[in-house]
Amino acid sequence: MNSNSFKQVGVWIDHSKAHFVGFNDGNTVLIETLESPFESMKREVGEGSDKTRFSSSNEHSSNNEHKKHNISQKELNEYFKMMETKLHSFDDILLFGPGVAKEQMRNRLRENKSFDGKWLSVQTSDKLTDNQLLAFVRDFYINANPDFKSV
Repeated sequence: MNSNSFKQVGVWIDHSKAHFVGFNDGNTVLIETLESPFESMKREVGEGSDKTRFSSSNEHSSNNEHKKHNISQKELNEYFKMMETKLHSFDDILLFGPGVAKEQMRNRLRENKSFDGKWLSVQTSDKLTDNQLLAFVRDFYINANPDFKSV
C-alpha cells in the first residue's frame, strides 16, 4: 500500500526520526521511517572546547556555542519541512512520542495555512516497537470514532 491510500496517519516523532503509520478501515501499516539530519551533540574533528581562553568555567562560553545552536536549529527546521511535505496528503494527523518534538511539529503545522482544515491531535508515548506503534495508532483512531466497528 502506498501513502496515498490513507487519509489518517499516526506519526511517532522525536528529534532523531519519525515513523509514519497509516490507518484505514481498522488496519494499520508502517508506511515509512524518516531519519532526521538533526544531531544534538555535534563535534567537529580537531575542534577545541567551548570555553573561553581566560576561563575554564562553563559560564563563559565562546561564540562557538552560538554557531552550533544556529546550525542545529537549521537542521531541525529542515527535518520539520520534510515532515510537512509528507503530511500534506493526510486529513487526520496524530502526533505522538516521548519528547517535545511533537508539540514543536504541531505548532509548526498550525502556523501553516495549508493545514487549516486538517484534524491534529497530540499524545504522549514512550519509545515503542513496530507492533506497539501499529497498535497505538489503531487504538487511537478506533477510540476517536466510536461508531467504527472493527471486523
